[in-house]
Amino acid sequence: MNCNCTSNCIKSNKKTLELVEKLYKPCSECNTRKLKKAMPLVKQVKLDKIDSNYRRCPKCNRRHIDVVMAHILKIMIENGLMSKTSSIRKVGTPLITPAIVLEKSPYIDNRSLVLITTHTNQSNATRIYDEVSEVKAVIKGDTNNVVGQVSIDSNINEYELLVGCDIRCDIQDSPEGKLCIYKPQSKIHIEYPKPVSQKIMDVDKTLSEYDNPTVIDAMAGCGTLGIYALKKNAKTVLFNDINPTATDTIKTNLEVNGLIDSDYTINTGSVEKLVDKCDTIYDVAFIDAFPDVNITHEIELLENVANKVVII
Repeated sequence: MNCNCTSNCIKSNKKTLELVEKLYKPCSECNTRKLKKAMPLVKQVKLDKIDSNYRRCPKCNRRHIDVVMAHILKIMIENGLMSKTSSIRKVGTPLITPAIVLEKSPYIDNRSLVLITTHTNQSNATRIYDEVSEVKAVIKGDTNNVVGQVSIDSNINEYELLVGCDIRCDIQDSPEGKLCIYKPQSKIHIEYPKPVSQKIMDVDKTLSEYDNPTVIDAMAGCGTLGIYALKKNAKTVLFNDINPTATDTIKTNLEVNGLIDSDYTINTGSVEKLVDKCDTIYDVAFIDAFPDVNITHEIELLENVANKVVII
């Protein structure tokens, strides 16, 4: 996975965690007056007052995320893409990077927000990127439509990256420490860091039954579960996903998390093709499919090459 910007936004786990420690907390001089997300913006502030310096902290140079979204909304209104009575809640989905579990809304710095919205075109996106320094990328897409390849019978669905670099990092806590998972957000489905990841805890419970198990991560996505397995106790992990963009991110995430020299294999293809290639029996296979996808056939296939199949 390659970053298409010049800021070298893919960093090691150690460097990423060093950066994020106090990244989103307001400093002593930050403007803490809040905007109301559901109220029309024009009822709270005159649009001509909103510019790149509006409520920007003179000390740390950051702004509250709602102020950033207000700046974006102003541009959308001026470009005729949203009505004058719109609220910031209607703008789109703001995704910070690196993303961590937060108790309060963040104060964000330059190029730390990826926006997914349906209310844009190329010229509007370019203006947002040029005038709102906190924006790292503008993506045109409907978050009600899942990004990626849901099943072997479906096409790969991607959003449209209009401007900027859409590489994001999600930081997920685990019993083996924090995992940094990078992804190109226009091509990979959204996942939010959680205080406790139930998926990781389910994998942890299964792995605790073994000393050094051999593992298949059959629908690996960006590799989170297989990476956790290597961190915990897996002897080897076979990563597999039908989406080539997903498998491309796995090697990057292995390197970011200090596992590039571990014993693993990365395969791109269907579970059926994966099973055809397997010449050994693994201890356990994990399946983490998209919701509401029938995986009965895939379970039956994996039972031929794994002693235990676990649905996550």
